[in-house]
Formats: sequence, structure tokens, C-alpha cells
Amino acid sequence: MRIAITGSSGYIGQRLVEQLRDRREVETILGLDIRTPARPPEPPFEFQYCDVRHPFADIFTHRGITAAIHLAYTFAPIHDRALATAVNVDGTRHFLDACLAARVDRALVLGSTTAYGAQPDNPVPLTESDPLRAQPAFQYAYEKRRCDELCADFRRRNPAIALVHGRAPIVLGPHVDNYVSRVLFKPKVVGFRDADPPMQFLHEDDIAAAVLAAVDARIEGPYNIAPPGTIRYLELVHDFKRKPLLLPATILGAVAAITYHARLRWINEMPPGALNYIRYPWLADGERFCRDAGFRFTHTTRDAVNAWRDSVRHRLPRLAKAADPPGT
Repeated sequence: MRIAITGSSGYIGQRLVEQLRDRREVETILGLDIRTPARPPEPPFEFQYCDVRHPFADIFTHRGITAAIHLAYTFAPIHDRALATAVNVDGTRHFLDACLAARVDRALVLGSTTAYGAQPDNPVPLTESDPLRAQPAFQYAYEKRRCDELCADFRRRNPAIALVHGRAPIVLGPHVDNYVSRVLFKPKVVGFRDADPPMQFLHEDDIAAAVLAAVDARIEGPYNIAPPGTIRYLELVHDFKRKPLLLPATILGAVAAITYHARLRWINEMPPGALNYIRYPWLADGERFCRDAGFRFTHTTRDAVNAWRDSVRHRLPRLAKAADPPGT
């Protein structure tokens, strides 16, 4: 196997490389990224600079790639929407073009359960047969939906390539640091006055293993890579000893829009379009993935939250003190 991984220098990519290093059947691990790897490449791992905004099929064909995993994506919200689309949507299209040009045996595009959209009438849980309804107001989720649709079209036109488009919830664990994990460390943790939805989180130790299980099993099509268990939003907030500020939808939406567009990152990094994801359910059913890929999650949603919380425990006393009003 000569396997290429886009976004190889990222959080999940590094874990994939480490898990693939000792496999006897792996001849080459080709990492593609705009960032150099954290440590110098050693065989079988090789690194090549690659900006997925531009076509890179020649890399796949020249290196004789037989399997490929696409992780390159902008997770953090950026205000340059055109740049995000170029990386997210065009990057996925270029990845699929490269897979076709090299006639790879199998491929995986890592998507997100946010593509289903957070809607008040969502089934609980969502299965792979449910429609994707993420809206443009939340660019990350909407473009995950668009990428999923690109994958579905690719599979229809190229049935000889075993393509998986995995849908995973937000990843948490001791090493996570992103705008989602920082929400609970803002001066005020906000929520909706009339909502407390259940949520899912995937433990960082499970995500790379799940991706490789999907590739090994040669499964095809959309799959929810969703772990067992849930946690409610306000339960998560209280776990971090915070006192949530619960607001009506109109006020919370206005506050989020003002702070986000004014780039007041110390107050808020979440785009207003993402607020529905702490208002309505978007839980996914991962049983089909476990069955078809022969995979078993080693951690629940609660395990992922606990591991993340324990890793930042030193920050909790300060948060608790800041959350208490004077005199309490």
C-alpha cells in the first residue's frame, strides 16, 4: 500500500501517520500539507508540500498512490469565506480528481455530522439515510455538506474506487485546542433560555483508528463515525464549573453576530450561524459503521469530555472564581 494523507501535519493526520508506520503492508506514507511535520520524516513516511486549493493529481500519479485519506480542511472559522471555500470545497474536489487520475483502490474523505444541520425536527438519532440540511449561515457545516455531495457524485460515476465519506462529530481529548474547546473559557458561557440539546463528542484516540478501520474494511458510501453516549450542553457547562448566561434566541443571535464580526475573539469565536448547534439536536447513529467496519469505540462521549476536562483541570479553579458574583 502506498497511501497519501492530505492534512498530514494536522491533529488527526499526525495520529494516522503514527498508526500506519509499523504496518508491514505499507510501503509508503506520503504526507501532503502546507505545514511541515512536527518531526523530520523517516521511512516509510515522506512529506511533500501541497496546497489543496490547487490541483495535485500529478503527485498521486507520479508516486503511484493506491490509497488516500483527505483531512485537509479549515475547522476554525475564518472571515475570508472565499479562502475557506477554496480549501474546503475545491480541496475536496482536487482530492477526488487525484484519486481518479491515480486509479486508487480505496479512499476516504473525513466529513462531519454537522452536515446534517441542527434542525428542530431532526430525527434522534440521525442515520445515513437522513438528508443533509446544513445551511450557508454556518459555513463549516454547509461546506461539509457540499463535500459530502461531491463524494456521493464521485461514487456514482466511479464505482471501481471504494470511497468512504465519514461523518464524525467534534473531536475532544487531552490535546485538543480549537475554538470549540475554548468556548468554556470565555468570560461568559452563553446558551439558549429554552434549549439544552444532547451532544456527541469523539475521543481523540478513536478517530484515527476509526478512519483506518474504514479504509481497511473497504466499505463505501456515507458512514456516521459516531461514538456511544451523549452529554447535554448545560451539563457540559456545569462540568467546567461555569454558570451559563441563558438568553432569548434574538438577543443571543445579535450578541454573537456583533462580537464575531467585530473579531472580539476573547469574547466569542463562534460564528452566529453555529448557534443552532447548541440549540437543536444533531445526534448521529454510529451502529452501521461499527457493524460494517468491524469497529468498536474504546471511549464514549463522556470519556472524551472527561479526558478533555482533566487535561485543563488546572484552569478550572480560576474559572469557578470568575463565574461567582461578588459576595458569594
